[in-house]
Amino acid sequence: MTTQKATSITLMGLLVLAVLFLVVNMASNALFTSVRADLTENKLFTLTQGTLNIIAKVEEPITLYLFYSDKASEGVPQLRTYATRVKELLQEYAQLSNGNIVLNIVDPVPYSEEEDQAAGFGLQGVPIGSTGEKVYFGLAASNAVGVNEIIGFFQPQREQFLEHDITKLIYTLTSPKKTVVGVLSRLPMFGGFDIETTQMTKEWAIIAQMRQLFEVKLLDIATQQIEDDVDILMVVHPKELGESTVYAIDQFVMKGGKALFFVDPHSEVDTPVRQQSSPLEVEGGRSSNLRQLFDTWGIEYDPTSVVLDRKYALTVGGAHQGQSRHYGLLAITREDLATEDVISSELELISLGIAGHIKAKDGADIQLTPIVSSSDDAMLVDAVRFRFLPDLSQLSNNYKPTGVHYTFMGRVQGKLKSAFPNGRPAVDEEGEDFKAPHLASTTEDANLFVVADTDLLSDRMWVQVQEFFGQQVFNSWANNGDLTINAVDNLKGSSDLISIRGRETSSRPFVRVNQLRLAADQKFRSTEESLQAKLTETEQKLVALQKQRDDSNALMLSPEQEAEIDKFQQEKFNVRKDLRQVRHNLDLDIEKLGTKLKFINIGLVPIIISILALLLSIVRSRKRKHALGI
Repeated sequence: MTTQKATSITLMGLLVLAVLFLVVNMASNALFTSVRADLTENKLFTLTQGTLNIIAKVEEPITLYLFYSDKASEGVPQLRTYATRVKELLQEYAQLSNGNIVLNIVDPVPYSEEEDQAAGFGLQGVPIGSTGEKVYFGLAASNAVGVNEIIGFFQPQREQFLEHDITKLIYTLTSPKKTVVGVLSRLPMFGGFDIETTQMTKEWAIIAQMRQLFEVKLLDIATQQIEDDVDILMVVHPKELGESTVYAIDQFVMKGGKALFFVDPHSEVDTPVRQQSSPLEVEGGRSSNLRQLFDTWGIEYDPTSVVLDRKYALTVGGAHQGQSRHYGLLAITREDLATEDVISSELELISLGIAGHIKAKDGADIQLTPIVSSSDDAMLVDAVRFRFLPDLSQLSNNYKPTGVHYTFMGRVQGKLKSAFPNGRPAVDEEGEDFKAPHLASTTEDANLFVVADTDLLSDRMWVQVQEFFGQQVFNSWANNGDLTINAVDNLKGSSDLISIRGRETSSRPFVRVNQLRLAADQKFRSTEESLQAKLTETEQKLVALQKQRDDSNALMLSPEQEAEIDKFQQEKFNVRKDLRQVRHNLDLDIEKLGTKLKFINIGLVPIIISILALLLSIVRSRKRKHALGI
């Protein structure tokens, strides 16, 4: 066979391969649209079981409208990459819904009907880039009865909660009933008459803000049964509750009710009970507890113990009294908030007042996840110290941090047993008829929040309330209100929705680089501390030499002093040189790692592929020559 014929056969084979490639792709797109494989390390495109359960329960059509300004976002590659992620995830929802979820992708170009449609749903464009052109990137959804829900803008910073936000929107459309929150409280949260000031008080800001989103009901403090219409129970400062009331709370949780508990070892907003013929408070008069329930459920809480935290202490006092740091009044920053939990992921500051702490008991079956914690510069003290504290400086005396991060607020999940194994206690009032059967345990995992502080709910710990033309204006300086409302909003969902936690993001951190930086920083800090120790030691020696100096030569330095100063200057120079070398070595290690990665990605991988391609070409050429008899 001639060389020309062999070349013609090769070209014909390549043409056939190209045609087959196109045919196979067209056939796979048509026949295997439902076949998907998630090859990402963190399974970014695999929906959790909770989401799958909620999608399976969608019985009436839900229409999704993804408004995305495709052309206007051309100059923002990060947003376009995230938009692709959102589109593919929404398509996964529609694919798994058996036609009950319909997805429409809309590009609302300026001055178009699509832009008017987006505005009609309540979406707003965000100016991006130097031109300030508005970009829409939000989701609107409607159910069969015309109820609408929206996600105003998909922020890339919330990528780890993307699945939760979309699933929550779908769940809300399938359950549009307004959530009823029943509040059982010993504190004047709904306003009332203040005995000490003999004046009427207004309801707290937290109640006013909750009314905007939920139906809030004040429950009788002596109730013997939680009404069936209560979706979420909020128990605040439960001190001196009757046994029947405690049983009612227990059974509400046993039947699957969601609840928040706010207890306190020393509630500043509680009206103090005075001892007879004494200005001192009754010991334990401001503390609250649900020991019978907590002990049975596996929650450890000490109503006599208060957490002090030197790192997060607030500065209090005025111009006349002076400024002092109060180790019991705390402002917790993001560093000790659970940023991976949806209720606290976007919060910046939580303010607490003389709070206790909680933890799971050893051997308990529950899972207690910290939401708000102390720093490791914290310690425990007896709550009795706050009954009479004339000087805040007393809190800093003999301060010995334990190095433990104490949990102020935690999420409790797991199977719970009733604290009343023998059933309903004796009825306090005759004539009550309770037909509900006694439940010995929860049928599914309970979902609770437990907070070891009640002061965080009071206005003074997080918000300033002002009157403006008859309307109350709330200016919050801490996120206490957001935390509480987020917790209620989270609990109002089903167990499937609550089970959807933060996911990994599609961006990958430079783990090795971060490890190098951390190791170098620790070494740098250790060297810096060594320098400071040498400086202190030298200054002490100088002071000792100064005392031995002759007063007649007050302005003259002795030879010993001059030698000591020269020695210190040389030590200082050497240590600073070491600091520069540590920093240089850090940069050098990172550069070496970067060079290695560049070589692997840019050089080594293409070389390996080229070698494999060359070997394959040689093998094919030999087979072809052998077949042609050459």
